[in-house]
Amino acid sequence: MKKIFKKRKFVLIFPLIAFIIAGFISLNYIPAGSSQLELKGPLFEESLKPHPVDPQSFEGKIISAIKKVSPAVVSISTERTVTVPGVGFGPPFDNFDQFFRRFFEEFPQRQFKQRGLGSGMIINKDGYILTNEHVIHGVDKDKITVTLPTNQRYKAKIVGTDGESDIAVLKIEGNNFPSVVLGDSSNLQVGQWVIALGNPFGFALSELNKRYEPTVTVGVVSATGRAIQAGGAEGENRVYADLIQTDASINPGNSGGPLINIYGEVIGINTAILSPTGGSIGIGFAIPINKAKVLLQSLVKYGEIKWPWIGIYMQELTPELAKKFGVEKGVLVADVVPSSPAEKAGIKPGDIIQEVNGKPVESPLELKEAVLKTKIGEKINLTIVRERKTVKVELYTAPKPEKISEAKAEKYIEETLLGIKVEEITPALRQRYGIEEKEKGVVVTQVIPGGPADRVGITVGDIIKQVNRKIVKNLSDFREAMEKVKPGDTVLLRLRHGLWTMFVTVETAK
Repeated sequence: MKKIFKKRKFVLIFPLIAFIIAGFISLNYIPAGSSQLELKGPLFEESLKPHPVDPQSFEGKIISAIKKVSPAVVSISTERTVTVPGVGFGPPFDNFDQFFRRFFEEFPQRQFKQRGLGSGMIINKDGYILTNEHVIHGVDKDKITVTLPTNQRYKAKIVGTDGESDIAVLKIEGNNFPSVVLGDSSNLQVGQWVIALGNPFGFALSELNKRYEPTVTVGVVSATGRAIQAGGAEGENRVYADLIQTDASINPGNSGGPLINIYGEVIGINTAILSPTGGSIGIGFAIPINKAKVLLQSLVKYGEIKWPWIGIYMQELTPELAKKFGVEKGVLVADVVPSSPAEKAGIKPGDIIQEVNGKPVESPLELKEAVLKTKIGEKINLTIVRERKTVKVELYTAPKPEKISEAKAEKYIEETLLGIKVEEITPALRQRYGIEEKEKGVVVTQVIPGGPADRVGITVGDIIKQVNRKIVKNLSDFREAMEKVKPGDTVLLRLRHGLWTMFVTVETAK
């Protein structure tokens, strides 16, 4: 029996060993002369010949400019604390929160952090940084971090901001920082080559390999003197004027970074894009660097941001008004601020300003930008038409007051296009109409029966908080917003009406 068992065992094992050996040979044996790739020549050709870049060539100048500026381009990361009700209905039922607050205890509040990313540029060795105001708008002041291309990180403090121009200045502690050179943006030509630098999406593209150099896109100046309206903070729409348009890609996180020429000089601050998707489609905008220079000069002189100002309220010259005043083009002076440079120079309501320093102006925006390009205290020559006669006037700009409405000391505005009278919210008016302390805006104190506002249900005691998305905090804001409205336009108002905050549209009088 034992011999038979051993023989069967051998018979079973031998075929298994033979199968394994055959499989091994079939997997590894390749007949001589055969090839896995049937090639009739080399798999690829290569060239190891060096191609040095001529520093004086166009390509060489671009590379040189990038190397010159890159060390001073920084990433700016921020945090802001947002407080929201512990209970909320969300859109479109936001007003229910207000309703319940009136009749029940205040809802418990909860907070969360929002993080933001942007770019900036160091403008001197002491660590002053130029960027966009919207990069640091509303952030926690102790939560601004600046990261250099060397991955050195610093806490930054805010030196000055200006929301209207969207320019801000930060400061980091230290010395001998690399810095950029500011060029001249006054003579830019369409077609001129430009380079946009920044840190799109912060350093998300740098963390894996720990390389923090800014990214670069190249394009041309597509247009100059552009004006756009873009979404700002807290739902406010900002008007940006005199912008540089470029097809050099500006992506999320590039805001505040430099736009430079091929000589490595900063000629703009990357600010905004026009895009239906949120990504770059080749239409980007930058603030001219000369506008930032005016801001920086005021910081040195006054210790804060101040803009040149002449003290007039402007109005668009409609065809009807142009015919009435006997002119074809210009900007209508609607009012003059008392004790302002304009009043001292003899400018009067009803004057038509046609030229600033010899250059034609045809809209309030053009006139405003012409003034902002000057320095505080600089002489300006105006050509105006008064009672169909041309008059030359010269004046000297002054620092813009913080509250123009106080300088003007206006108590109310009668807005005939809407058919209402509005006033600043005073303690007496708060008591009369039951206005809460936290409410901001202007209060409607008179409504013309049958007028545009009356037809849509606006009543005395309503609080106007926005005009065409522009936040209204006082009479000056309301006047400035209504200056852009023409007879027959439809105006979007956001107002407090009884318990509710709502939007209404009003077709103005023609």
